[in-house]
Amino acid sequence: MFKILELKNTESALPAEVGYGYNTREQALAAVKKHLTTFKISGRNPEGDYWWVRDSEGLRKYWISSAD
Repeated sequence: MFKILELKNTESALPAEVGYGYNTREQALAAVKKHLTTFKISGRNPEGDYWWVRDSEGLRKYWISSAD
């Protein structure tokens, strides 16, 4: 199982889970890409291990984590 985690800003203590869990990493990847399309400004870090978006609430980071 894989999950998508969201950290809304540097003041957030813990990341929140986005979605409901995915059986494969490919499913989680497709879900995070679809979620990112809801934002006007987004990108991915050069190493490719997380995505970011900027909106009226500030900077958010997303990454895929194993649920194990």
